[in-house]
Amino acid sequence: MRSSDLRHERELRRREGYRDVVLHAAERVILRKGFSALTMDDVAREAQLSKATIYKYVQGKGVLLFEIMGHYLDDLCGRVAAIADGPGPAGDKLGRVVRVILQNNEEMKSINRVLWMDKAMLKLMRVFAPPPGKAGAVPPADRKMMAMLRLKRQALVDLGARILAEGVASGEFRRLETAGAADFIESVLQGYMHVRFWRGESSLPAAAAEDLTRFIFEGIRNPGHPGKEI
Repeated sequence: MRSSDLRHERELRRREGYRDVVLHAAERVILRKGFSALTMDDVAREAQLSKATIYKYVQGKGVLLFEIMGHYLDDLCGRVAAIADGPGPAGDKLGRVVRVILQNNEEMKSINRVLWMDKAMLKLMRVFAPPPGKAGAVPPADRKMMAMLRLKRQALVDLGARILAEGVASGEFRRLETAGAADFIESVLQGYMHVRFWRGESSLPAAAAEDLTRFIFEGIRNPGHPGKEI
């Protein structure tokens, strides 16, 4: 590798490291004060960086929630990709992905609870689902960030579809339309986590991942395949 390429790689790692520091600092401030009360000065103090440095990595408070959500999706996608690329039958990979997704949701639980009680979330919901005929009212910067989140989410679903396709090819799963099945599995997991959120359940049941995996697997398992039962 050329020295210029090495310098470029080091600079990318350095910038990513600073961005992580900024986003984690913002999360801590949100947990203490809520998002509406947060200022970029708060983030700079928490991160122990200058405000000018903060703005190099986050354009401003208006995109901060998008950046935090994108950061979590990047981390989750990396963990799922490692499972998809790793060894083992598709059924085992699927079970590990379910556990990772539930674990990720547990890691976000505290900040999610704070955000859902914050009036700023109403504005964010209008970006996710604008009223009919009013999509054009969403600022271009917000539309750009929303498109970025959709791409990250789709990359995650595509990894799930890849695992399903692997299971179909090996005969472990019955023949199915893998993209649609991956969307369905995501919906099952999101629905489960949504119900737990509204019930106010404080801790994830120990058997949650196994129970959900069994529920999903029974719909896609090939009954003629001699593989193990989950």
